[in-house]
Amino acid sequence: MSEEIQTDVFLSDKTSAGYKIGGKADYYIDVHSAQDIKNSIKFAKQKNIPYFIMGNGSNLLVSDKGFRGLVVCTRKMDNILVFDNAIRAEAGASISAFVKEAIKANFFGTQELSGIPGTVGAALVMNAGAYSQTISDFVTKICFYDCDSDAEVIISKEEANFGYRSSVFQKKNGVIFWADFEFNMKKNYEILLSAQNEILKKRKENQPLEYHSCGSVFKRPQNNYAGKLIEEAGLKGFCIGDAQVSEKHANFIVNKKNATAEDVRKVMAKVRKTVKEKFQVILEPEVVFLGDFDDEI
Repeated sequence: MSEEIQTDVFLSDKTSAGYKIGGKADYYIDVHSAQDIKNSIKFAKQKNIPYFIMGNGSNLLVSDKGFRGLVVCTRKMDNILVFDNAIRAEAGASISAFVKEAIKANFFGTQELSGIPGTVGAALVMNAGAYSQTISDFVTKICFYDCDSDAEVIISKEEANFGYRSSVFQKKNGVIFWADFEFNMKKNYEILLSAQNEILKKRKENQPLEYHSCGSVFKRPQNNYAGKLIEEAGLKGFCIGDAQVSEKHANFIVNKKNATAEDVRKVMAKVRKTVKEKFQVILEPEVVFLGDFDDEI
């Protein structure tokens, strides 16, 4: 492997794009290639330990107790190739870099994804999006490693079964290697850059970007908005320790300084319980949890 597997690595240091919270992983590696991923999973299987594939960790809440297994981080597997009307991006490429390359190539359509802090692979797993766009809008095919059959598989957009914050990858024991995206419309670079800047300005005005967070904590309920329900429940500003329901956007729970994962979980539990009692709506978490937690949400 191009990098050695490390031991006893604090995941709080690896999730600064998100909560910047988390205890130690027993094992950790930054992978640079598809072969590195295969070798890492082989290592975990030989040791009979669980493994977890991580991008930027921006949508992840890691337990204070850490993770008794191997964390495989893809963020250094970040090549982006641009063609006449298409892009091939590796799983660890950041959404920011992906959007930047699309705009440079005059490809229209990705500008609303600007500011999403995750990686392409993780965004595809959860079909991340913002405003009226999702990452799956432009994808044509995806290459992933099927960990059960030890095979590389290429599937179409249709086979990926994308839905709201969902994809087939949430049910597969697999790791995305790369994806192809196709663009049917081009626009002037300055127009696209201006549209991107408007999106980034809107994010800054409406989201608590000055604090570490996982972005939107809960998925949008049918015919409603999680942030609206949380605000109407009177929970803006609600705190446990340094974990707070943002006063700027109620569907963000922020780490004001030294929040623990348990603090965040307790705030989430309070939010879910209150919204359910007041509105009979069960909020479903969008954040991914890693490790063992004391409190149910």
